[in-house]
Amino acid sequence: MDPISLLAVLVLAGAIIILIYYYLQNSSYVDMSNYKERMPNLGSYVGESETMNVASEKVSGMGEKVSGMGNKIRGKVRDVPISTDGLSNRIDAFLEEKSDELIKDWELATKTDITSLDKRMKLNARQIDELERRFNEYRTFTNKKLDSFDERLKKLEEIE
Repeated sequence: MDPISLLAVLVLAGAIIILIYYYLQNSSYVDMSNYKERMPNLGSYVGESETMNVASEKVSGMGEKVSGMGNKIRGKVRDVPISTDGLSNRIDAFLEEKSDELIKDWELATKTDITSLDKRMKLNARQIDELERRFNEYRTFTNKKLDSFDERLKKLEEIE
């Protein structure tokens, strides 16, 4: 049986137990005062007073067990925290305490790392702009030179 099936069986069993508990708690207990009307021959087999005492003890014992179980369940439900603020605070305190180790182990980026990377990126962007401007100047100068070489070459070809 895989874990999911086991969990489903446990949940169903728990639901059945809770349903039985609420049924016993809300149903009226057996009233033994009119047992003669319900079972007329019972008194002849066993003494009437014995039957009544045993039956009433069983019913009252069952009620005490059920109410005791209810108190246990209510007590456990009351112990469960309604919010997770306490747990969140503990996790935050732990992370704060161990933050340097976590940053180092997981190679996380910090604010200072991001700030230095941002500065380097801006510097590189400025340098790229400067290189692009210089390249455009060089291209313009080179294109003018090539044009002048072409003109001179044409003149030399005409002379020959």
